[in-house]
Amino acid sequence: MESLRPVSVIGSAERIEDFVAKVVQECQNGLPSRALHLATQVPWHEIGEHVARYADRVQAPYTRRDTGIDLRLPRAAVTVERLSGSVFVCGHRTGPPVSPEDGEPLPPPGGAAEVWRQAEALMELAAGAGARDEKPARVEGLLKHDSWLVATLASDVLNRMGVPAVPRFVRDHDPGAPAGSHRPADGSATEAWEARISVDEYSFFEAVHPAYAMQMVELGRMVRTHAARLPDRILDVGSGPGLPTVMLTEMFPDARIDAVEPSPAAFPHLLRTAEARRITAHRTGITEYTGPEDFPLAVSVGSSHHLDTRMFLRGLKRHTVPGGLIVVADEMISRFTSEEERSRIIADHHLSYIDETLAHVREEDLPPAERRRLRALREADRRTPEALHRLLDEARRDRRFYPGDESPWQRVRFTVLELEALVAGLDYDVERKTYPDNFIALAADEGLELLAHRRVHATLGTSDRDAGTHVFALRRPP
Repeated sequence: MESLRPVSVIGSAERIEDFVAKVVQECQNGLPSRALHLATQVPWHEIGEHVARYADRVQAPYTRRDTGIDLRLPRAAVTVERLSGSVFVCGHRTGPPVSPEDGEPLPPPGGAAEVWRQAEALMELAAGAGARDEKPARVEGLLKHDSWLVATLASDVLNRMGVPAVPRFVRDHDPGAPAGSHRPADGSATEAWEARISVDEYSFFEAVHPAYAMQMVELGRMVRTHAARLPDRILDVGSGPGLPTVMLTEMFPDARIDAVEPSPAAFPHLLRTAEARRITAHRTGITEYTGPEDFPLAVSVGSSHHLDTRMFLRGLKRHTVPGGLIVVADEMISRFTSEEERSRIIADHHLSYIDETLAHVREEDLPPAERRRLRALREADRRTPEALHRLLDEARRDRRFYPGDESPWQRVRFTVLELEALVAGLDYDVERKTYPDNFIALAADEGLELLAHRRVHATLGTSDRDAGTHVFALRRPP
């Protein structure tokens, strides 16, 4: 437990809701306990009203006392206590995570047979089947494929074969439109993430993230295996700039997709991506979304760890028809029992993605600024948070674009974003990564049945429940 030395100052009663939510989420996501001591001169009755408002919003039973408020939520118990000139927020995890008990897929939808054929062949190569005899030149031709899914998957396979490739649609990307200049306004989770990571650059470089397309193929496989029929409507939650949403349209071209994204920086990219496709973009979060509540399929890729996991799952369930399917793909970390262990795992997890992305990039092939950046990333001391902060300061310098340059400079630049995510994860004011067993337990708390789980890419450990990229198929009971 932390000491009672104040770690932050509350200047207004509204801020207490953020701190209470932080403690709740950390305990639900696996910490056995979490405490914050907050200096403030705000009257207790105002603070109490805002804590009660938060409890009502998340539907948490609470008890008010003369000196505090007690909240009880699934897998978390939180006390907000009045002290002299300060407030103490203390949370404990309640109950261990629940481990799960230990058909033929539907045919590819109309117009998607070629995408699925190429994707399945590339997935075999990624798994090592026939990779020794495969010629990189044949796979390199797929970097120009019209399907973003196929081109991204080909890039990943080539990197595993020792060729640091970049999809052609990434090389051809126009960084000038839209001109993203949005920055945080109210300190919400999404906007805090934007303060740390350039969403404009992320829209440009995310396709070189290891296993990005692999998770989408596995997501599609789970839909084809567990859906009663191919979906005609899909809810895509946390679409970001829209890369996974486009991949969904390629795998399920007969479906209409409602894409939900609250970020003011990501949304202009999503709108541009949605043009001339069967995508309707909504600038809102899943907890605020007021659209239909009868989607046969709801999916989310890479967004759950930016949100309150329980409320995220509740929102997916609310908008899925009884008996409907929910598929979530995201990064998870290995099990942790303390803040120190969590920080170490988060660092090793992100560094694994960085090292794999840069594994075959040659310094001499890069523009001068990217050579310096690559050298810094490979040679820096990574053992302490302070060293990682220094590395990030160095890596962030001189972030220009190189139109027409055929070197894999985009891979170097993606790792700057991954480093930003690493540092944000260590500070833990943005990312809320949990581990697979805990995610499954939180889903069960919301009445969702686990149908399938697979780790499609490993960053740490040998178990299917260790860190990496995971995909979960869940069903809302009939």
